[in-house]
Amino acid sequence: MKRILYLALMIVPVSLFGKVTMQNPDSLFALANKYYTEGKYSEAVTHYEAIVANGKVSAELYFNLGNAYFKLNDIAHAILNFERAYLLNPGDDDISFNLELARAYTTDKIEAIPDFFVVKWVKSISNLFSSNTWAFLAISSFIIALILFMIFQFSGKYLIKKYAFIISWFSAFIFIVSLAFSVSQKNRIVNSNHAIVTSSAVSVKSSPSESSNDLFILHAGTKVETLRNVGEWCEIRIADGNKGWLPKSTFERI
Repeated sequence: MKRILYLALMIVPVSLFGKVTMQNPDSLFALANKYYTEGKYSEAVTHYEAIVANGKVSAELYFNLGNAYFKLNDIAHAILNFERAYLLNPGDDDISFNLELARAYTTDKIEAIPDFFVVKWVKSISNLFSSNTWAFLAISSFIIALILFMIFQFSGKYLIKKYAFIISWFSAFIFIVSLAFSVSQKNRIVNSNHAIVTSSAVSVKSSPSESSNDLFILHAGTKVETLRNVGEWCEIRIADGNKGWLPKSTFERI
């Protein structure tokens, strides 16, 4: 029950979008949240989207925007924004919960190809924290390793040197792992190649042409991987490995 409340408490708007975008992002966010709590979800979406248009994005903003879209029964855009929030902060339980909840309302139930267990295990660890948190851990562990190495070099006591040496190497290991995860998370954000279908239903084509054969149909809210572009068409792959072509107008990139 507590988690469900997260879907019922947030955001903001006014109909003239031009005026909205000129306001301070913090003021817009507070106003959007106020509209959300008052049940004015369309206004909330307008104000959240104005902040996004200004480039002042965050996991919290996308999370709230996803909640507002969910309240408007726009499942595709709810999932899109929950995915964006998850990309910025994969360790947040509320984001993960609401994303899974929204996915339950989609039409397409595609069984994904399972990852190799080692890959799945590494991903689960990487997703514990955001890129910034991993970067903070990397910097902290590097400083600790450096201090302990200095103690090892200059201490005259055997036990102190022994433990300083062991812990310094452990800290160095944490530094390397944290740095790798931070870079990986950052690359995933910058080079995101996934999208959400926003059209209510669309036929996936065998080639980038309206006259080509229909392969299968996708519905709003389905996640796809974008592979390559040809004009106004994009080759996509779904979770079960099937490929095809979609018009770019039928989806939005995460």
